[in-house]
Amino acid sequence: MAKSTVGRVSGNERVDTSAMAEPDADTEAMRKLFLEDVKDDPDFKSEIAFRVDQWKKVIGMSMDPAKIDIHMCGESHIDVAWLWRYEQTRKKAAVTLRKALLHAKMFPGTFSYALSEPILLEWIKADDPDLFKEIQAEVKRGGIELVGGAYVEPDCMMPSGEAFTRQRLYGQRFYRDNFGILPEVEWFLDSFGYNWGLPQILAKSGAKYFWTSKITWNMVTRFPFVNFWWEGPDGSRILTANFHMGPGELDNWVFFEVGRRPLKQGGRKIWDYTMDYDELGDHVEENEICPVVGDFSGKGDGGHGPTHHEVAVMNEYASLKFMHWSKVHTFYRELARWSDRFPVWKDELYLENHQGTFSVHAEVKRHNRLFENALTAIETFSVLAAMSGKGFSYPAAKIEQAWKTVLKNQFHDVLPGSSIPEVYDDSMDDWDENVEIIESIKADIGKSLGSGDKMGEIEAKTKPVRSNDAADILLFNPVSWERVARVFIPATLLGTAVPLDKSGRPPLARLSLLAGSRQEVAAQPVAAEDPKGIDPRPAGWWSVVTLNGCSATPARITIVTRQGGMVEPASPFKATKTGIEGKAIAITIDPATGALTGLVARNINGGKDLLAGKASGLSLAFLDESKAWPAWNLTPQYWKFPIEMPNDKDVQIVVEDCGPVFCSVAIHRILGKSKVIQKIAMFDGCPEVFLEWIADWQQEKVMIKVPYTTATGATSVVADIAFGAIERSTVPVAPGDKARHEKICHKYIDLSTPGKEWGIAMLNEGKYAFDATGGTMRLTMLRSPEYPAPAGEAFVNKEREARLKKDGTAPPRYSGIGPFKCRYALLPHEGGALAGANGKPSAVVKRAAEEFNQPVVVVPVAAAVTGRGDSIVDGAAMLDIKPAHVMASAVKLNEWDANGNVIMRFLETSGFPADVTVSLHPAIAKRVKSARMVDLLERPTGAACTWDAAGGVLSFKVGKFEACTVELVLG
Repeated sequence: MAKSTVGRVSGNERVDTSAMAEPDADTEAMRKLFLEDVKDDPDFKSEIAFRVDQWKKVIGMSMDPAKIDIHMCGESHIDVAWLWRYEQTRKKAAVTLRKALLHAKMFPGTFSYALSEPILLEWIKADDPDLFKEIQAEVKRGGIELVGGAYVEPDCMMPSGEAFTRQRLYGQRFYRDNFGILPEVEWFLDSFGYNWGLPQILAKSGAKYFWTSKITWNMVTRFPFVNFWWEGPDGSRILTANFHMGPGELDNWVFFEVGRRPLKQGGRKIWDYTMDYDELGDHVEENEICPVVGDFSGKGDGGHGPTHHEVAVMNEYASLKFMHWSKVHTFYRELARWSDRFPVWKDELYLENHQGTFSVHAEVKRHNRLFENALTAIETFSVLAAMSGKGFSYPAAKIEQAWKTVLKNQFHDVLPGSSIPEVYDDSMDDWDENVEIIESIKADIGKSLGSGDKMGEIEAKTKPVRSNDAADILLFNPVSWERVARVFIPATLLGTAVPLDKSGRPPLARLSLLAGSRQEVAAQPVAAEDPKGIDPRPAGWWSVVTLNGCSATPARITIVTRQGGMVEPASPFKATKTGIEGKAIAITIDPATGALTGLVARNINGGKDLLAGKASGLSLAFLDESKAWPAWNLTPQYWKFPIEMPNDKDVQIVVEDCGPVFCSVAIHRILGKSKVIQKIAMFDGCPEVFLEWIADWQQEKVMIKVPYTTATGATSVVADIAFGAIERSTVPVAPGDKARHEKICHKYIDLSTPGKEWGIAMLNEGKYAFDATGGTMRLTMLRSPEYPAPAGEAFVNKEREARLKKDGTAPPRYSGIGPFKCRYALLPHEGGALAGANGKPSAVVKRAAEEFNQPVVVVPVAAAVTGRGDSIVDGAAMLDIKPAHVMASAVKLNEWDANGNVIMRFLETSGFPADVTVSLHPAIAKRVKSARMVDLLERPTGAACTWDAAGGVLSFKVGKFEACTVELVLG
């Protein structure tokens, strides 16, 4: 798919950069100067000797500097996109690697260069095959060392567990296929914090060691741990080192020296944010320091390192016998000798810096979540279709292409929203391409599964329907449990001539399930959303049906009013400007402000109000003007800088819809300079209150937070993370815990009563930032800070110059300006997020969050499918998992060996070990020859699992928050 000629974020006309060269100040003259002439210059040698002497004096305050063992290697951090486009990074990578090859050739046996990010090598292989072959040869010789293993160095807080797994799968597979190597060191030196689920993901995908430098960037407390074990919620551990890039670890020796001391006998082993880590000094040896130190040096961000000057300096360090050229893996293996005396960090690795990256540039975050979910859904649907016997071939190449696009855009300056506007031009083109891929796969599935009579296992003997009155469709439920599901069916499925009334709504319709429960339910018409808005829905129908887990159910949507066969059912809702009342839930709205002032669920908390206060759902504005790194950072102590934006200005409350399926109220207001619409909806049979925050935002340097104050009296908040969940205090005491004021979530946030009797969860489809104090949670809705400027060498400067000359305009200065939409929901529930008052596991919140993010997939079919006979498209569950707190995280084909076997990944979601049984659909079970446990790279582990062929049942054990992967070997 061709790139847009005019950027949809920047507004620039693209410039052809194919002939542009990446500038490099490291000329041949510079090489000769630093690597031939200066290296023997007395002044140069004296300068380096003085620097080393100063370091020795500082180190000598705590240990004999002669005993220090500094492992030195070159590296160059290359931002895949940031202050330049992806296309320029391809050239940056080539320039950087040519320089590394030159240094390796000049200093064989000593110079060592650590190379991460397989995407860079993938680009070089495509752009310059000869250069790639040189790199392969140097890796064999040892001058270049492969590290990392993730496809890119991603943001490490926001990607899902499945996305992290694909980062590792595609990255490690590239290393294996092209170098025969699987690095054991993961290399995320510059990401803005680290998700607590990472230890399990890394440990189960070939990593033993982890390096970051970023937690040294804290702005409130100093995280003192340098060498430690990082333990995830499942119990997985990975040996971790946290120290500055380059000689920064020596310049800052005195500040982090305590973290290099091993634990003393009886010292506290396990640490987390509830503890004051300033007390670490009381638990480590007074007179002993781990002497193993790493120095990983080189000019970076835009690559180009180590420069000739840097290599000359590093060579001089070696000649002074202060450091020695080494390998990253050698450093870690030496460090491991001390590891039984290192502390264990049992929490996320939170960066007290750049917290604004959790919320800036909402669209990149919404699309990330959308495609993470859409791709796992289409994988599962494709496996089901491929197992149907209808001739559908699993589209492995298309799915891999789409995943790699998602992974690329998870890079740690792209997904965080901290890149220049031109980068997001590329992202938008990428998203369009992914939509095309997914839609093409869905179309192929529809053609295959509805392809006529006597083909494979499906009987398709009813007359095909595709007209202006009705259409045959498949409903695919991508989650692995039975659900009461909202389903949206666009009117375009029935053709272009579906009549619309004056409000833009189609006629009433009926949705009939042709298999499974064979429900017939009302389909309530809705008008199209504003086409100028974000992700606008067309005119169509909402319905609510019950679907089995991972099931494909044939269905028919029929306009009924023309046939006179149906009178619109009465609405189960009562709606006014002051609230909505349904069968199980009622809400109260303040007519003056639009605040949500009451929420009652009749079977929860004795029918008492679940909210407290009068401000839930209002929009709170704060100054968003960090003096340094505005795209990255929130205003320090932003809560002290509120912006007066009354919520009662021009408030209009309108009951928009009130029918048999759902009821909605829209609250219109002017907030500052912007029009804002907040929608509240309830669906019959659904326990959630569905919410939308829609704006045409026009005010820069503003952060909006939307609070919900519960009556829970909560003292902690639970949020899901990659392959797990994390519980944080809402009344923190320790300094490091207090500093985590802006928190990270994935699909849900939950506040429950201290006794876990009941709670309220906030579900979202693309938000990652919130704060919580006591029983109040505030979703960080929007930020509009200043964009960063392009790098001086960025090719996009040519675009900007041409634009300025042409019409005097420029790209937007501020992010977050223009159309905005966020869909989220409140879920009142019994029990807590992870367990009930009885101490037993609960999956209610996690399931609701997944359902909110995993809509039912609606696919038109070429012929009616009845689901009779031995069909897999019969509305029955593809897999039935017990217990309820274990879910399927992925169903796909093997990609490590491409052997055609089915990979199923299961996740324990509540923190309770369990004996798991998975009953497979007979049409799948009959194809399974055996089953075996594999790791996240899909390699056999030898762990126990049992396959009962007669019953079609898979059995295995799962630990708390464990991701277990099973390979079904097909016969």
